[in-house]
Amino acid sequence: MLSHTFSAVNHGLETIRIEVEIKTIFGKPAFIIIGLASRVIDESRERITAALSQCGIRIKPKKTIVNLAPADLDKKSSGVELAIAVAMLKLYGEVRFNTDDCLFLGELALDGRLRKIKGFVSIVLSARSMGFKRVYFPKENLGELPKIHDLEFYPLISLQEFLAFTRCTLKLKKVESIRLRVKNNNSVDFAQIFGHIQAKRALEIVAAGRHNLLMVGSPGAGKSLLAKAIVSILPDLSEEEFLEINRIYSLCGFLQNQLLNCRPFRAPHASISQLAFIGGGASLIPGEISLAHRGILFLDEFAEFKHQLIEMLRQPLESGLIEINRLKQKYVYPANFTLVAASNPCPCGFAGDSNHQCRCSEYDLRRYQNKFSGPILDRIDLMMHVETVEVPKIVLNQSENSQEIKKRVAQAAHIQQQRYEKTSFHSNADLDSQAVLQLCQIENKAKKILDLMAIHQKLSTRSYFKIFKVAQTIADLQQISIIQKEHILEAFSFRSFLEGIM
Repeated sequence: MLSHTFSAVNHGLETIRIEVEIKTIFGKPAFIIIGLASRVIDESRERITAALSQCGIRIKPKKTIVNLAPADLDKKSSGVELAIAVAMLKLYGEVRFNTDDCLFLGELALDGRLRKIKGFVSIVLSARSMGFKRVYFPKENLGELPKIHDLEFYPLISLQEFLAFTRCTLKLKKVESIRLRVKNNNSVDFAQIFGHIQAKRALEIVAAGRHNLLMVGSPGAGKSLLAKAIVSILPDLSEEEFLEINRIYSLCGFLQNQLLNCRPFRAPHASISQLAFIGGGASLIPGEISLAHRGILFLDEFAEFKHQLIEMLRQPLESGLIEINRLKQKYVYPANFTLVAASNPCPCGFAGDSNHQCRCSEYDLRRYQNKFSGPILDRIDLMMHVETVEVPKIVLNQSENSQEIKKRVAQAAHIQQQRYEKTSFHSNADLDSQAVLQLCQIENKAKKILDLMAIHQKLSTRSYFKIFKVAQTIADLQQISIIQKEHILEAFSFRSFLEGIM
């Protein structure tokens, strides 16, 4: 006799449908799981045996073979254990209804309880396209349930509960998404930051167009505080972005029974390893750059990060994706983040500071500056020097609050959304050179100034279009459809400072 059920596992952000087949044959009593099962799943035999025993079901003394199809795909998730247990119950005649349109997810405890699984969001988002109509899953994952139409969801506490349902002694309650969401209440309001008018302007441009920013300044100038404040003016997530972010965090197991409703702000330490930063390892999970997708990746003390790590940012800064290869496996994760980096201008931190004497030699300065390679600087849209705020300006602070700035940012983001509605782009920073020429309008005088700057400053093609895109964002903030001369000049001002500082 043969029985089967269905489960699913994540292969990166791709969801693979798994068919569980169970058959008993004559032979030495054994419980065998085949189909490239990892050690995690191989150990499932004991958990499933114990869980069935808690339900009063003993595995028959026959050779029981469990096959997980497709057989050529590595399975590393314990989330298939519920499907295996239900297939065993079907084999023994305890479950008699048709399960062909049912998806079973969950890890079993020894007492039959269901434990939460990683990657739940990604799996349920793919459930309908895989042909399922009903999903049985651990109740501990209920808070991660996104709103999906045409699917029935049944949270389970234990295998005993499901068995009672099949015996008609208990009615399972169908649930809808409860949409518990984590909001970011720890961001810094711009009104709390004294001075820094130019820096706040730069952050506004960064938030509106999703441009990359490098801030250079002396210790204590306020670079970290400014970076944290940008979260308070970022535009709200679209539904598509909301699901993208939660799929990644669910895959890593970072959702604490709640869905994220704010743009991520990731600030890894300079001592971070390559695997944690880029992603990878035995499970090929996403790294910090993917966890910052659609949000901010803040690298404080930028020059203190390993040179190799900084250079690894080239691909994601250009394509918004990171490709991780290991043996015969290749995973591609989204990494469309906004880079906000902060650095001291020199090892002692006071080069270019009018209030402090720099103690670094020419050799020290040159060595420090070489940590910022040309290709990386070329991928950064805005660069600026953050001056230390004078005491009188602290007393006479009259700054806009974040809510007022966010309104302008949201309006600029809406203009971009309308402009790129029929394209694959989401913001000005996403545009390639061809799209800039086709979709961005610039007056003749402004174009001539930009061309002259490119010639005299020997700008690379990438830098030329970076200025073009930043100018477009400045125009969007002012709700002007055509890029003007002043927009080009302001955009250029955020790239020309570096020569005198570093």
